[in-house]
Amino acid sequence: MHLSPSDPDVSSLMKRINKNRLDLQPNFQRGEVWGLAKKQRLIDTIFRGWHIPPVHIIDVPNSPKMEVLDGQQRLAAIRDFIDNKFVFNGQFEPLNRQFIQFDGKYFDELPDHEQSLIEDFTLRILTISDYEPGEPGELFYRLNQPTNLTAAEQRNAYFGEARQQVKELSEYMEDLGFSSSTIGFTNSRMAYDDVIAKLLLSLEEGSLDRKITANLVTQRYRDADGFEPALCTIVRDSLSLLIDSIDERLGKVKLNKATLYSWLFFISVAKLNDKISSNTVSKYFEYFETVKGSNTTVELPSKMTNKVFFKLLDIYSDRSSSRVADISSIKLRDMILWIIFSMDSNTYNLSLKNVKLNEVRKTAYYLPTIDSSKIELELASAIKHLNWGEHYDFL
Repeated sequence: MHLSPSDPDVSSLMKRINKNRLDLQPNFQRGEVWGLAKKQRLIDTIFRGWHIPPVHIIDVPNSPKMEVLDGQQRLAAIRDFIDNKFVFNGQFEPLNRQFIQFDGKYFDELPDHEQSLIEDFTLRILTISDYEPGEPGELFYRLNQPTNLTAAEQRNAYFGEARQQVKELSEYMEDLGFSSSTIGFTNSRMAYDDVIAKLLLSLEEGSLDRKITANLVTQRYRDADGFEPALCTIVRDSLSLLIDSIDERLGKVKLNKATLYSWLFFISVAKLNDKISSNTVSKYFEYFETVKGSNTTVELPSKMTNKVFFKLLDIYSDRSSSRVADISSIKLRDMILWIIFSMDSNTYNLSLKNVKLNEVRKTAYYLPTIDSSKIELELASAIKHLNWGEHYDFL
């Protein structure tokens, strides 16, 4: 990776931004998050002639544009001030008597000399070229370690195929209609990207046995090779089925990152078993999400009691809000989804790949015979006995 320094003035940079030759918000960047005070403080810094950290720009191969890797918020603040979107604040400490007279003025209201202080201010620009796919992302990660970026935001600057695949699937989610009005949360702080990346890694592993940590995802983003296209197709199809189930039957559900991941993994496994129709999965999703948290009497097989049924739902909810990154929590949620699914009479004759429905049913029918306080322990024992969540072949 090669970094070439230059020192253009603000006026030159703004021309490049306005002519769309310098992209302040490429798709790996988070949105503009600086508040008014932070923007005004930056303009005060320029007025004083103080140092501003260098801006890092990526020379994108085969593109007329350059993209800002680090420095988006600074450049956006300068642009917005010149565009008269906020006023100068002359009250920052240490007070400068000369600045006070300009307090509350927009850029166009400043005298020519003060406008020149902004326009003629030079910024150190480091242009990145001749890089390997993972190098800009690693630089972005190191530059932003002291800031409050989420893991997804940090690794999203890796210019590799895996990152691009996750980004495309995340954008596909938003195009489908995933939002706070359908699943209860948005892609703020790249929450969807985080779920999709971890789901793809689980599908690639073919198992729930490996804890998918932020570091593991980052390591995968650094790889030159992306995920197998077939895995991306599975995720796309699962996303489509899930949003269709919500739109057609419920309108809105309340999921979080943990339960969204669990449902997408469940649907992916269901799609692996072509004996399970999409309509069956959709109806089951409606049933589960409707009764979860309702505490109303539901029709169950004779060997299953409402007390045990809702205990299972309580465990599912508890393992969705705490210890959610544990392998044990992920497997418990997954097994509970399959236990309740297995109780449907339409599933009795199904012989599925990797999913031991008969054993799961036996577990479900045994649970009412034990103390409800021991159900979670019994599920953990069943997970161990059945080697639950192992050896899926999605490719």
